[in-house]
Amino acid sequence: MKKVIPLSLGAMSVMAALSPLYASAHGWADFPAARQVICESDGGHWGPSDGSQIPNEACRAAFQESGTYPLVQKNEFAALTKDYTNMDAVKAAVPDGTICSGGDPRKSGMSVASQQWQRTDMKAGETFTLRYRATAPHNPSFWQFYLSKPSYNAAHSRLGWDDLELIDTAGNVEVTQEGSGKYYYIDVTLPSGRSGEATLVSRWQRNDPAGEGFYNCSDIRFDGEVLPPEWTSKGQYVKPGVEAQDGDSVWFRLFNKQGSEIVFEKLAITAANENINTWSYELAQLINEKYATVTQVGIEEASGDIIYQPSDLYTNQVFVINAEYNYALDVRDGDVIEPAPVTVQGLESTYTQGADGKTDINATVGSEGRYLINMKLLDSTGHQLALASDIVDNGQIDLSLFTTQTGSFSVVVTAAEQDSSEHKVVESKSLTIKDSSGGGDYDYAYPEGIGSYVPGQTVVLGRDGSTYQCRPFPEGGWCNIDSPYHYEPGFGSAWQDAWIKQ
Repeated sequence: MKKVIPLSLGAMSVMAALSPLYASAHGWADFPAARQVICESDGGHWGPSDGSQIPNEACRAAFQESGTYPLVQKNEFAALTKDYTNMDAVKAAVPDGTICSGGDPRKSGMSVASQQWQRTDMKAGETFTLRYRATAPHNPSFWQFYLSKPSYNAAHSRLGWDDLELIDTAGNVEVTQEGSGKYYYIDVTLPSGRSGEATLVSRWQRNDPAGEGFYNCSDIRFDGEVLPPEWTSKGQYVKPGVEAQDGDSVWFRLFNKQGSEIVFEKLAITAANENINTWSYELAQLINEKYATVTQVGIEEASGDIIYQPSDLYTNQVFVINAEYNYALDVRDGDVIEPAPVTVQGLESTYTQGADGKTDINATVGSEGRYLINMKLLDSTGHQLALASDIVDNGQIDLSLFTTQTGSFSVVVTAAEQDSSEHKVVESKSLTIKDSSGGGDYDYAYPEGIGSYVPGQTVVLGRDGSTYQCRPFPEGGWCNIDSPYHYEPGFGSAWQDAWIKQ
């Protein structure tokens, strides 16, 4: 997880007094290379004034508009925005059409519309390590990464903010010394399902009163899609000897390789469920329902499906989508002090794609305290498709995501407290998006309503976005069997015995 750690005004004042304000942070995107870096490396800009010795057409057009200035100043594509957490203020400082030149009219050539910008081949859905050359590092700072939408065509127009979607963030990344130079290394996840060409915009924002932010454009080309990772077992779910009593709670937590908590689920223990077979089953069902794209509990079938076995507790294992994840299962007493609450409202279980092929997913986040909120949309393999990020401070904010895909997804909302680098999951919701042109009306979103289905009549929405009608009697009797492994529409081993896909 990436973190943004906002400073207090007092801390920022101290930093301002200790260091020069306007000349202490410079650099450029080294991989994938920014436009000005490629053009400077290609050469030819010290030749004739018409740029005829510049080999690349886009770089030549940039030179004809702005001369050599963007190249000799390649580490200073920057704008000052005092209110730098306010995106309206950022967009005013770096207007549409000037993003790739850092809002600086003297570097406007780097924003020209051209099909010939040189591109780095990347794969949709991959997490790559962005390399950023820091000629003068500055910390604290934070990072945002935007990608042009599929509708944007670099040949026709200069890049504007409405052409971009936020795909990832990072917090106060420490600089790395490499040889005689300094670099920032940041893991960035590209959305899956993309093809063709795109422009990646990196925003490196200093936390200081001046609000100096650096903007680089790296042009990329999607060369295929990464294969979805396979499930990896991290060991036994519940180990012999674990006990929980009425009044306790059982915590299940999942951590990434940096040790940040990315899944947190807590089950209260009462007299009704203190039997180990009962609470372990209830907790596993919560995990498998809410975090299915990241982790699952059960045994792995030959088909690759993870199925929980309540009849043999100790055979169940914890599976993760990333082999570097680790988990912990702990029994806690009832005296744990909870942090100030963060609430998430407005997320639905089912969405229908709009007529324009887009599905908007909106949520309202409220808090007691100041938090950085990230809301991510993940596909069924755990790849990030979209990201919305904002700061909530003793109030409410509205966050919005969109996708053009249909099927099964999950939305994960995390919060990082003021002056903390730890993101905690505050909401994780599975959802289904169905095609506006297919599926039609339905009575339930499976598995809701099992036991009430009417053979030959009931229609349910499956997690693949399609609708299924319960077969007529007598086969239709299988519809009400609560065994997803066998009868889940479209996925169960014998689903066609019970359902007709519409």
